[in-house]
Amino acid sequence: MGSKDSAFDEFIRLCRSWSEQMAALKEEALRIDYMRGQLPELLLNRPVVGAILNHIAKGDPVLNMGRCGIFENEILIYLDPQRLFSVRVYFHLPGEFTPIHDHSAWGFNGTPQGALDIVRYRREDDGADPRRASLKKTEQVVLTPGEVGIVHRLDAGIHRTGNTTDRINAMISVYGSPIRRLYIRTFDPGSGRIEKRFPPKIQKRQLAKIAMRQYNEKI
Repeated sequence: MGSKDSAFDEFIRLCRSWSEQMAALKEEALRIDYMRGQLPELLLNRPVVGAILNHIAKGDPVLNMGRCGIFENEILIYLDPQRLFSVRVYFHLPGEFTPIHDHSAWGFNGTPQGALDIVRYRREDDGADPRRASLKKTEQVVLTPGEVGIVHRLDAGIHRTGNTTDRINAMISVYGSPIRRLYIRTFDPGSGRIEKRFPPKIQKRQLAKIAMRQYNEKI
């Protein structure tokens, strides 16, 4: 137990070091380049990754796991006090993929074990209709432990992540400062439909507002 706690403390120290370094880098491009080189080291650090997974498995309150992300398989494990970055873990079951989506922040994804599939898309329409999009698949890459894939903001980073193996995988992601937007967009390539997806707490409030409006219209 002690060694795992020590390894988790090492993770916290690492995040604090990242914070100091990123705060000194005033240009976003420099922060992106910096994190491109840092995440692989975390992915290949077996004691630290093991400690992170152990804390998640225990439901350790230090992780504040009640603070939900947008995806059901998303766990926030570190939020920089200056909001310069966050570290999150996602689990994909065998054969499971996320919906096609965008992000409000740049970031990097990778896996400490097995393989991680990333499928990227490009918008073929002009973006004039906020409810519709025409997507073209441009790339599918399979990352092995220590490799990272970049995530761009908004239309430049439309993608999905998943797992084509027969074992569960863990994706560790670092995201930079997001733009001021409380949702991501998901894309249905068949219908072209775009939907806004909010964190669960906000999503419930949004649904209640719609239900209330519709209820009042019937009176």
